[in-house]
Amino acid sequence: SATFSANYMSRRALSYTNDLYVPSYWLANLSATYKFGKVGFAKNLEVNFGVYNLFNTVYIGGMGMMGYPVSGYYPTLFIGAPRQYFGTVKAHF
Repeated sequence: SATFSANYMSRRALSYTNDLYVPSYWLANLSATYKFGKVGFAKNLEVNFGVYNLFNTVYIGGMGMMGYPVSGYYPTLFIGAPRQYFGTVKAHF
């Protein structure tokens, strides 16, 4: 099986007076799972591989860690996670 997901985050206000915004972004993720069934002494052997942030989008992952300013720029931003790979192997014994 395979799964593709896409998430959209609209622009977000960085100050209480809404005079500065963090830009919007899209994130796409992809994963695939293959079920082998019984292999040797392992039952229901399953392997999964996935990619988070498939297109390596650069985005603001969080803001306001030290509070929000009333107006103007305040550097309380952190960058979102880059492309990441993950995998799992699952079996019953």
